[in-house]
Amino acid sequence: MLPSLTITFILGLALGSYLIFFPLSIAILLAGFTVTGVLVEQRGLLTSRQSSLLLACLFGGCLYWTVFAWFSSHAPVPDHPDALPAVLVGTIVESVHHAPGRVTALVQVTASDDPDVPTPFHLRLTWRDPDGDLQRGQQIRVRARVHPPSGTMNPKGFDYAAYLDAQGVDAVGSVSGSRAIEVLGVGQGLLSYPFSSRIETWRSRVRTAAESVPEPARGLFLSLTIGEQGFLSPEVREWFMTTGTVHILSISGSHLGLIALLSFALVRRACLLLPSMILLGLSRWLIPSRLAAVVTLVPVLGYTLLAGAETATIRSAIMIVVGLWTIWLGAPHYLIHALAAAAGLTILVHPSALYDISFQLSYVSVWVLALAVQREARSDELPPPSASVAGRTVYWLRESVRLTAWVTLATLPLVACYFNQVSWMGLFANLLVVPFVGFILLPISFLSAVWVIATQSSTLPGADLIAGLGQGLIAATQWLADLPGAEWFVAAPTVPTMALFYLLGWAMLTGWPAQASPLLRGAMAAGIGGIVIWWLCSPRLFSWEGQVRVTFLDVGQGDSAVIELPHGTVLLIDGGATYERFDMGRGVVAPFLWNRGIRRIDHVIGTHPQLDHVGGLAWILAHFQVEKFWTNGVTRNEEFWRRIERALAHRHLQARVAEKGRLMVENADCRIDVLNPPPRRDPPTSGKQASLNNLSVVSELICGDQRMLFTGDIERETLARLVQSGHLVHLNLLKVPHHGAQSSLEREWLNAVRPDVAVVSAGRRNPYGHPAGEVLAAYESVQSQIRRTDQDGAVWADLDLVRRHLSVHSTREWQLQRALTPSPDWSIEQDNVQRLWRRWNWE
Repeated sequence: MLPSLTITFILGLALGSYLIFFPLSIAILLAGFTVTGVLVEQRGLLTSRQSSLLLACLFGGCLYWTVFAWFSSHAPVPDHPDALPAVLVGTIVESVHHAPGRVTALVQVTASDDPDVPTPFHLRLTWRDPDGDLQRGQQIRVRARVHPPSGTMNPKGFDYAAYLDAQGVDAVGSVSGSRAIEVLGVGQGLLSYPFSSRIETWRSRVRTAAESVPEPARGLFLSLTIGEQGFLSPEVREWFMTTGTVHILSISGSHLGLIALLSFALVRRACLLLPSMILLGLSRWLIPSRLAAVVTLVPVLGYTLLAGAETATIRSAIMIVVGLWTIWLGAPHYLIHALAAAAGLTILVHPSALYDISFQLSYVSVWVLALAVQREARSDELPPPSASVAGRTVYWLRESVRLTAWVTLATLPLVACYFNQVSWMGLFANLLVVPFVGFILLPISFLSAVWVIATQSSTLPGADLIAGLGQGLIAATQWLADLPGAEWFVAAPTVPTMALFYLLGWAMLTGWPAQASPLLRGAMAAGIGGIVIWWLCSPRLFSWEGQVRVTFLDVGQGDSAVIELPHGTVLLIDGGATYERFDMGRGVVAPFLWNRGIRRIDHVIGTHPQLDHVGGLAWILAHFQVEKFWTNGVTRNEEFWRRIERALAHRHLQARVAEKGRLMVENADCRIDVLNPPPRRDPPTSGKQASLNNLSVVSELICGDQRMLFTGDIERETLARLVQSGHLVHLNLLKVPHHGAQSSLEREWLNAVRPDVAVVSAGRRNPYGHPAGEVLAAYESVQSQIRRTDQDGAVWADLDLVRRHLSVHSTREWQLQRALTPSPDWSIEQDNVQRLWRRWNWE
């Protein structure tokens, strides 16, 4: 009954996490579960003891989350954009993460010279261009400006702030240069520091010795041995993601499981090769399986420590240890119970792990494997002992494909939800990659790292072999990822369909209900198949006649707008920036398009060649079907522009020049005219920032008597020219020029167009002070409704051409509001229900 109790406790935790938003609804649900328990008990389906235990776990989970959240809460770090740097003192509490040119540490801050900054709190501190190293347990002093975590807010988009909050991070900050951080010594009360310091020293030696391995094999080696993923380039991660083998890049259950399997098999085999008298004497104390289980603990725990003892690694180690414990007890058939115990222990220590992608993927995949293995064991399909080697090989290959298919199918909703991708190729790629990594590359890399630690060597033994194996694996992965059809991007599944999928899958695997007819079984299988096909196709459902939607995405300090016209025409204006570790095109724009069912874009417009506007377009051009690409005719000798040129060449596209007077789109309902830049015989190939801004492509969307203007980064010079040209028509919607900069405020033009809605696209805490206070005041003076992506997240406007009505919404409107207060307001809970439904089924 332990698996059922664990699942019920997890359900209670999930309800507890939403209690502050839906107190009345959850109280009604708990009462309903109680009544159901009584009815089920009266029908004899459950005993009184079983019913009571299940209800106790349900209520206990709900209460446990509430109490844990209350004890772990503290005063939030204030968010003051103009705050001065504060001197902070704290202790590094986790392994430090390294990457080229930076280190990142989690610091428990215990003192601050700023009285407005409450202590203690956990700070994620990034040190760029460091001149030294940091270790867990060190007490440091740093002068830095800190603020709460933030990220982009887009419909169904990745919430970086929520992710850091789940990791226990209360604030973030960064410093640069030499001597930016002062090491004071060892944190107070850290009795374990000598041990953790030794582990960190070992990790540092491996990192230093790995410098003899060329990139990208070095990044792969460090990822496999010490869990340092900062040296892996985004391109390499993308290749492994496409082929469904990205799980091997992070030390998780698969790595520890392979190490445990290899160790267990070798020790057990070694015992069986002993002389019969020695083996008989040993069996009086320990049978070979028990001895192998005990010895296997050493490499598993050692590998866990060498990997930095991260939360995900510890979670995987718990699963392995519990599994070895079942072998010690001689009850391997209780694997499901062991997994339930491991999951329960994990969430007892860290309840918020319930919403962590690694926790979900690990336990779903392992749980499905265990259920599938048990089901196959009951079918008595094992090959007979007399079967040939070829017969056994075919059997195990078939079983490997079958189990891989089960895991791929079970994790498909989670992978699609978090990554908008279906890695179907993993069904076959894992059959080659996992054995290669698990039995060749990983053991060689691990033993090489152990040698460096044991001998204090400054060079990595077998560096050339490791480099060759790593480069070969990466090259093979890239080749597979480049095959036609390897990439399969989908819309993120909705929560209700995911719940239905897992409910049907659980019923199919467990054989519930026991007396189900073949017709019911077939209906459940058809239901699962229909849901999967729907997810794989991700049809576009949002193209209605007489409806126009314009979405200004939150891409930080940059611009990106998606226009959806009647009859399915789609335009993308700009794509945000691309950074060292994050591409707005891949991380924000593309997921939004997939979630809208958009795979084909009719027009992509790069308003002007600046990083914050077109940096993310290279990824879009390379991975979407784009019909036409428009620019202002200016090129740049910069890497971000060269990436665009390479993507255009790969897609056999020619960049078209948009200039004043060009009609870009025209149909029965709408048209798009270009108002800027003016025609030029010889457009400049480069220029100063001011001239580039004023050469931005300005386009106007006209649908009947409704007008929307998209202005890029134009400044007073171009705005004055628009005034002189007589283009002074009232606007229903305006993208405020140049992120609301002071240099783009032209009052005569503004007083003439007087937009009903003005949208400012800017980044939170941007260093330019956008939008300027004077600009905001000017738009308020003409009665414009101002929406800002730095405050409201993504902003979208729906235009009904029949009723000629424009409605404006934002992602912030979806945020749940606290309803559990000293004086509960049930109207807030009702609004929360609507917000949650919109988040699940956005249209």
